[in-house]
Order: sequence, then C-alpha cells, then structure tokens
Amino acid sequence: MAGRRTDTRKRAQRVALQLFSEHGYDGTSLRMIAEQLNITKAALYYHYKSKEEILAAVLADFSAAVAELTDWGKQQPAGPETRRELLRRYAELTAGGITAAARFVQDNEPALRNQPLAAEVQQHVMTLFELLAGPGALSGDGDPAASLRVRLAITALHLAGDEADRAENGGPELIDAALGIACDLIDPPSPRPTA
Repeated sequence: MAGRRTDTRKRAQRVALQLFSEHGYDGTSLRMIAEQLNITKAALYYHYKSKEEILAAVLADFSAAVAELTDWGKQQPAGPETRRELLRRYAELTAGGITAAARFVQDNEPALRNQPLAAEVQQHVMTLFELLAGPGALSGDGDPAASLRVRLAITALHLAGDEADRAENGGPELIDAALGIACDLIDPPSPRPTA
C-alpha cells in the first residue's frame, strides 16, 4: 500500500508541474490536478492538502537531488573527469523527470521569491554551474565563454529530458546523445593536428 501512495504522490507532482506550466501556478487548482489524474479531489486531498504542498514536495525533491549532486562534486578534484561525471549524474536526473521542475523554477522565479525551498534550489543550481564553469559563472564575474557552454550543456540535457518524457521509446538514446553534446560543450575536444 505504501508503494501505491508514493506512486500517486509522484504522479500528482508530475501532473501538477505540467498544469502549472500550461495554466500558470495561480491558474491551476487541486480539482484540475485530480481530474488529470482521474481521481477525486478527496483522493488527491488524502495525499496533498493544497497545491502549495505539492509545490513544496516538488521543490524539496529537486533541491535534494541537486544538493546530493553538488555535495559529491565539491568533494572531487576539479577537472574534466569531474565535470563529465557531474553532467552524467545530472543527465540521470533529467531522465528521472527533473526537467519539468527545473523549467518551472526558472520560468516562475518572480512568483517563487517567497518560497524558501525555491531559494535553496537556486543556490544548489548556482553551485552546480560554478562546479562546471568555475567561480562567478552566473554572476558574470567568470569566463563568459565557459558560462555560456555550461548553459548550453544544461539546456541540451533539459531538451533531451523533455523529449524523453514524450517519447514512447528512444528516451535513453536521447539522453545519451545530449550527454555527449553536453560533455563536448563543457570540455571541447582538442583540435587534431594537421598533417
């Protein structure tokens, strides 16, 4: 029974994110979420008392996932191997559905200013960017080319995550292709010497 409850909670989070992106956070109601899940509002209420609770759960999961990633990254020596492994681990998160949460946080930054977990998520994302591009990557104090490469790499992973969510098959191949592109963006291959 616990597995079924967890499954409903995760499905509710995914559906809520989808509806938040389509109708906006304020334009989405618990009734809309319940209808999309094909359950009653009372059944949804058993899992979440409000859409604020759903949002808090989404942000907590996102924050925990990125925090775990950045905590690992901070313990590793700086270099191409660490950057590639950070991207590989982030690619796993996008394959697991984190893309919708990342997009929601980015698109709704002004609306989330009073949400403590949103600030926590932003801090973890900033740490990830700095691990990939160096200090000052997001503030403009670092290497602008490195900052742009990181943004493009993360965008490639998010695009693949979106496509993988919609694809009936081929999702893992999309994620792998995006990871290859992301790694090449972060650490471009050295030019081959000409003969």
